[in-house]
Amino acid sequence: MERKYTILAVLLIVLALGLVVLPKKKDLKETDPKALLSAITEKSRYLSVDLVTHRIIENDPTLLLIDLRPANEFKAFALPGAINIQPDSLLSATTLELLNQPGKDKILYSNSDLMAEKAWLLGTRYSINRLYILKGGLNEWYNTIIKPGEVSSTASSADLDLMSFRNAARQYFTGAGQTSETPVAAKAPVKVKVIRKAPEAKSGGGC
Repeated sequence: MERKYTILAVLLIVLALGLVVLPKKKDLKETDPKALLSAITEKSRYLSVDLVTHRIIENDPTLLLIDLRPANEFKAFALPGAINIQPDSLLSATTLELLNQPGKDKILYSNSDLMAEKAWLLGTRYSINRLYILKGGLNEWYNTIIKPGEVSSTASSADLDLMSFRNAARQYFTGAGQTSETPVAAKAPVKVKVIRKAPEAKSGGGC
């Protein structure tokens, strides 16, 4: 897993070096290239599936989910409350107004990390604050929440609490009592056991 994110970090550095020489976009404040390269190595830009799921269930008003997938995939299924933004319109006037809302954590996601990484890099270059990536993307969310694995017989109490949370979250997203594994927003959310732990440190998207 660490190796995977090391490779992604190297890829982002290459992308960042390429972006540094791109023409400047008018009326947008650019992050210093050295600060941008430093931000790339910070793991705080990632938010875990469990943390984001918890915030969705809690109807966290500071959460802004941004789905970067094609419109047809977004229409078929998206995380509750997400908005669909195509990567090539990320720096449009309308999108920038949305992304620069005060008091919002903007969470980028696609099916995997790569598209979100590119969008994060572009947004961070142009000083969009509180910009994050859903670690592992929608594929990781599905495999963690909708199809959680089995718990080991030697699992710790923390692991058991986490699995209990994921099972309750699965009911929330698929609908209590439904047998279908197709995620849908539950009409009557079930009681979800909240994971009580210290919140992850926030960064300004590397800015």
